[in-house]
Amino acid sequence: MKKIVLFGDSLLAGVMNGETSDILDKHIINELTGMDFPGYGLVKLGKRGESSSEGLARIDDAVEAEGDFVVISFGTNDSLKQKNTLEDFGENIREIIESFDASKVILLTTGYINTEIIPSGDNERQQLYAEKAKQIADEVGVNVIDLYHHMTVYPKPNEFVQKADGIHPSEEGYHFLGALIARDIKEKLLAEG
Repeated sequence: MKKIVLFGDSLLAGVMNGETSDILDKHIINELTGMDFPGYGLVKLGKRGESSSEGLARIDDAVEAEGDFVVISFGTNDSLKQKNTLEDFGENIREIIESFDASKVILLTTGYINTEIIPSGDNERQQLYAEKAKQIADEVGVNVIDLYHHMTVYPKPNEFVQKADGIHPSEEGYHFLGALIARDIKEKLLAEG
């Protein structure tokens, strides 16, 4: 069975209604199967509240999982809790990405926050972290999904986040994210021939 490693913060842990879940996993697998790419399993290495520096400290777990694809998602805790400066975040993400074969990596940027629910959230700062992630991805040659952009081009981005916490994807948001990840994997597989 081929493996997709989900390495990152609570976004990849599938937090729903305050608990980790398999909601994102199901959407990724269902989307891939629906596109005639069945036979994938997931290795879940998402941790709640984790910054890029904390992820870097446990990079060996993700490397040892030997995934056929590695989805990386850090930045929201760096931005929201201001655990790492923008430059530190960029260096951490670079080091995390460079731990893997670039052809296997899919990097997710930070997403949109409903600041009515989380007043300490700052979407301008989220966008800066998203731009930094895109810059690093471009420099090291890995695929990137600009989650912030995908969420904010939609007229009602609050529909993509849970009303309970304003940050984690809603059911619709996880379905959307699963489809974006599956599409990126499909494109990588088609490029391989």
